[in-house]
Amino acid sequence: MDVMETIFQHSQTSDLEIIQAIAKKTIDQSYRYFLGDQVVDNYLNSGRLDKYLSNNIDNTWVLSIDHTIVGFAICIDNVIDFMMVDVDYHRQGLGTKLLQHCESYLFKKHQIIALESFEENTKATKFYQANNWEITEKYRDPKANAIKIIFRKKFYTVEEQQRQTAIGANPYQ
Repeated sequence: MDVMETIFQHSQTSDLEIIQAIAKKTIDQSYRYFLGDQVVDNYLNSGRLDKYLSNNIDNTWVLSIDHTIVGFAICIDNVIDFMMVDVDYHRQGLGTKLLQHCESYLFKKHQIIALESFEENTKATKFYQANNWEITEKYRDPKANAIKIIFRKKFYTVEEQQRQTAIGANPYQ
């Protein structure tokens, strides 16, 4: 599929059902390999996901293609707290576009931003690292009985980026 025009906008209450459907479908199809069936089923059936998404609708950005919502991200303070692209749209660069949009939005107010993922979600870890996010911490999440990774990214001015490039090219400068 050729990606046409991608549009980012703050979500509206009317988007909630679509966002919930994307989250449930993507978690169902993408999280079982590292969390297992029982944890995923318990989470999806608990109502916690619907409540979380409903409570954070005002902090949610949606990604649309041709007026169809295909992804979303929840940004709270300096954190990308939850980000999903519909599993049917994976591997098309949309996750990168959504992540870059969130970074740009958060860097307007914060010098350092963060997000977290499950350690066993190796696909997500590779994705975030490919987008220059650094692993800074790990902790055990008792609800999921899993290790989570905290990633951080620092905003660099153009001058700082040039200095980092120069230092990387010649560490003796």
